[in-house]
Amino acid sequence: MELLLTSHRTVPQNATGPPDPCSSRALDPVHEPVGMTSIGLCAAWSRHAAELAVPLGAALQRWDETPSTHALVADGYLTRILPGIFLPPDLLRSAVQRALALGCALGAQLQAHHVIAGPSAAWVVLGGKPPPSAELLSPAHRGDQAGVVLRHARLQPDEVETIGGAPVTIPVRTAMDLLRFAPSWVAEPALQRLVAEGHVQVPEIRQRLHRMHRHPGVQAARERLEQLLGDQPATSGAPEPTGLPSAVTR
Repeated sequence: MELLLTSHRTVPQNATGPPDPCSSRALDPVHEPVGMTSIGLCAAWSRHAAELAVPLGAALQRWDETPSTHALVADGYLTRILPGIFLPPDLLRSAVQRALALGCALGAQLQAHHVIAGPSAAWVVLGGKPPPSAELLSPAHRGDQAGVVLRHARLQPDEVETIGGAPVTIPVRTAMDLLRFAPSWVAEPALQRLVAEGHVQVPEIRQRLHRMHRHPGVQAARERLEQLLGDQPATSGAPEPTGLPSAVTR
């Protein structure tokens, strides 16, 4: 998948926000800790990710979380990636851009073992509005950052695909995690789109959940699946599941 670069929307001079926003420090690029520049962002994931992430890292903006900032988000001039860290929506048009945007926003906190998961993985694939909190899976137990949910999990190799050099759970694993952990108002629309757009099929989710034993939330996830998607046809217009990642590693 190719990284789409376009000139982004400019916050208007008359926007509801700090005086003269084009010269305000709120529009300055995010200043990373010493040793972490836009060139090094996402390098924890891969060199490929770091190379593709350079223009996104340069475009990151730090704003205070104020009513004025919320208005700019609501008006479509900014997209919140993490609390206080934003990008212009024009730079989030592809799955590659969205995956790397999250890695850039994490900055020096990003670790090689962080895998984009749950609502964040659904956002990477589907687009739209980012979830209120970013979600990552990791085999490590430690880690704490504002706006990030870090869950402990040991993923199988076939549960992860790379998008622009960033590790993301494959759609069936994403669907399972949505069912297990996400609130209904987050899980339901994401699941319906994942199925409707052919990224995953209900029987595949059902089979994978059936094979999971002694995992937190599995029984509740099985029940939620039937409640939310139990009336879905056995097949859609998408190809039959192969057990392989949904997209070619790119």
